[in-house]
Amino acid sequence: MTGFAGLMGVFLPLIVTAFSAWGPFRGRNLWTFSLGVHLVAWTCFLFVVIGFYTGALSEGFTVLSPTILAKSPWSGDTALRWGYSSSVLSLAACSVLVSFHFIARDLLEHSRASVAGLSCYLSCLLGALGADHPLLFCVFLAGSIVPRLVFVGMDARDGRIDAVKETAFLSVIALLSFLVCVLAFAEPFRASLSDWFRIEGGNRIALPGSIGISLLLLAASISAGVFPFHGNARRVFAMASMERAVPLALQPLFGFGLLFRFGLVSFPQEFRDFSPALLNLFAVGVAYCAVGFLGSGSARGRVFWLQQLLSCFVAVGFFSLTVKGWHGALVLLFFQSMAVPFLLLVLSCHERRPGMPPIREFARCPAFALSTALAALFALLLPVSIGFYGVLLVTWSLVGLHQWPLPFVILSMPLIALAGVRIMYFRLGEEPVASGATREFTDLKRDELIALLPLGFTLFVLGLLPKLLMSPMGVSVATTLRGLGFKD
Repeated sequence: MTGFAGLMGVFLPLIVTAFSAWGPFRGRNLWTFSLGVHLVAWTCFLFVVIGFYTGALSEGFTVLSPTILAKSPWSGDTALRWGYSSSVLSLAACSVLVSFHFIARDLLEHSRASVAGLSCYLSCLLGALGADHPLLFCVFLAGSIVPRLVFVGMDARDGRIDAVKETAFLSVIALLSFLVCVLAFAEPFRASLSDWFRIEGGNRIALPGSIGISLLLLAASISAGVFPFHGNARRVFAMASMERAVPLALQPLFGFGLLFRFGLVSFPQEFRDFSPALLNLFAVGVAYCAVGFLGSGSARGRVFWLQQLLSCFVAVGFFSLTVKGWHGALVLLFFQSMAVPFLLLVLSCHERRPGMPPIREFARCPAFALSTALAALFALLLPVSIGFYGVLLVTWSLVGLHQWPLPFVILSMPLIALAGVRIMYFRLGEEPVASGATREFTDLKRDELIALLPLGFTLFVLGLLPKLLMSPMGVSVATTLRGLGFKD
């Protein structure tokens, strides 16, 4: 029953895509229908997550959906399978897109293409998070390219056509890289690999694993939008309509979902060999992104550098190949998937207003003031944020294991705190509006409040009670890594 709920949650949004193109709904009716379907998908994954807390799920701490492709000739079930980590990430993605319906209500009521793209994007993202075979992951990754272009190619401030071309080109490269990796190294093709590569005289050679891991890392880097492929992520935050960036803030789930699900399983020895060098690279990236966060002069730039900073921390935790590192990385990935969209929602609310009132006037706008304070709290990774505990675990995983990159990770935290002291995060450091214009400044409207409340409340509660998320996630990570022969 639980697996069937997960299967429904993945494919229900496609009904909205079909109705957007051929159905009778238009305008507000289409928005209402889309919101209802996304809420049902959210409920399906809430049901899956609750199963891990009630003990209803066993089987290696995973839930297997009904098989959607025949077993033969595949080695194992080509189906959708969720562990605790992928379940809560799917729930977070559904929560973000439900909130997006309210912040972008006008956009969705007037653009059927946006509604169709949003629903298809969510379905592909959820399918990628649950894919139990790399070829199935390729199917969902390919399906996500078009709906991503619907958002990336629209309302960009500069170079609209170039942005579309570059994004499409890089996405296709990521897809082909991973597809080649699958066809050459994944079962059932691996068994026949020696028949593909021959040298004269009939002696067979195998394709080096270093090529396979390079292709996989290339696909993951492009899909996650991390350095050196972060240009498209930066372009997302330059959109004229800030709310359009909210769904695309979930893009790192594709790349890191690929790494956590298939990387270590496909190339265990190669990751043992290459992980120290990659960990050092991303540790330097943590410090670099912290400097960028400190030096950024705009709110959009700070959100972008925060996303890159969190991605580097996730990569450091992954390449530590320890239970603590993976635990912290997955906590940060969950935090990133909810906190960055929350910051974008708050920023969108800021940009809809004529300017910032004097600080003393904030008491007249309690919801606006509270959302801004929570945004600063989450962005600066303070101890009451769940992100703080993820960073702590990632840093702890390096103690006694990798001493060289540890200073870069530790020094990044004072830089983030200094950025908070200097700018108070959003536009609070700018000049207030004139006294005559203060009357035009209003508190959050109903739709804005409904959009912010679920994400902000969830992040705040998990920051106060981190065990709700971290305890079952720790068990899930330990089970996975120890099953692959890795230990702390």
